[in-house]
Amino acid sequence: MRVLSYVLLIVLITALTLGGTLLAVFELSDVSDVLIIAVSVSIPMFVVGPAVVGSLAGYWDHRSSTDSSRYLRWWLLGVVAVDVAGAVVIVLASVSAGAPVWVPVVLIGGAAALLVIARPLGALFRRTEPSPSAYPVGYRFGPAELRHTIVVIAVTFGVSIVVVTIGVVVLAALTGDDPAGLTQATFLAGQLVFTATAFAALLQSLPLNGLLRASAGHDLGRLRRFAKIVARGADLPLDPAEQVGAVRYATVVPLALRFQLAYIGLLYTALAFQMVSTWIRGDLGILPPVFLVLMVAVLVWIVPLTLRRIRRATAYAAWHADLVDIDQT
Repeated sequence: MRVLSYVLLIVLITALTLGGTLLAVFELSDVSDVLIIAVSVSIPMFVVGPAVVGSLAGYWDHRSSTDSSRYLRWWLLGVVAVDVAGAVVIVLASVSAGAPVWVPVVLIGGAAALLVIARPLGALFRRTEPSPSAYPVGYRFGPAELRHTIVVIAVTFGVSIVVVTIGVVVLAALTGDDPAGLTQATFLAGQLVFTATAFAALLQSLPLNGLLRASAGHDLGRLRRFAKIVARGADLPLDPAEQVGAVRYATVVPLALRFQLAYIGLLYTALAFQMVSTWIRGDLGILPPVFLVLMVAVLVWIVPLTLRRIRRATAYAAWHADLVDIDQT
């Protein structure tokens, strides 16, 4: 049920973002490059922001601690601030393009509606989450689970290649010797292959996320302390029970971070195929090269940072292995 809900959320985010972007392309195209870039950033934030708020409410109980409640409130206020800034951008772009009044009303009203329903839906979703005690004490993501996960991801990649290759061959046969059409089909095929594989990796990592939440008793404030201590080397006090939870967190988070890197790499490769294709066609003006540069900058920042956190967490688990039994490490 939770996996199905997660897939539906991804599909919904993609559909709403694509719909809003297409609306902006058709109705707000006659504006400056600066405004079109700002609009292109604002529309995904209208969708992703409420999705983040709903996900936080769905995975964490704000009543579990003061830190958890405060952190969730910060996220809500941050998303509201981003949405307000995006609404200003949409209004300026609409006025500049002479767009109909319904365009900003639909975009801004849709963002407001998503933000209003995000937290209640998240709370409803949280009721399907097993309590921390529902996870067996000795349960771990061991070698057998890891092999199964890798097989699923590899099979997804292989099947995707076969399917899109057949599609490209059929399309080439129908369009004849059209180099431009074949090039576009090849880029689309690459995008589909890496997108499917990225989501396979994401779905296969969900049990790890469940174990991380269970290690902190579904308390987001406690999990943030674990992350600061285990992955960032902070010196914060922990009671005896929290020390055990921190070690359990440290045994799981290195693998979770590796899956995160795999997902980001696969997803960014898919996006790169899409942006290069758009760039070649001349669509969206300056946006594709700017987006590609931003993607590279994010990877240059996040990959070394994540690798450092993996090393620190692995070392922490080794130093405190005596706090938990060997089956959990």
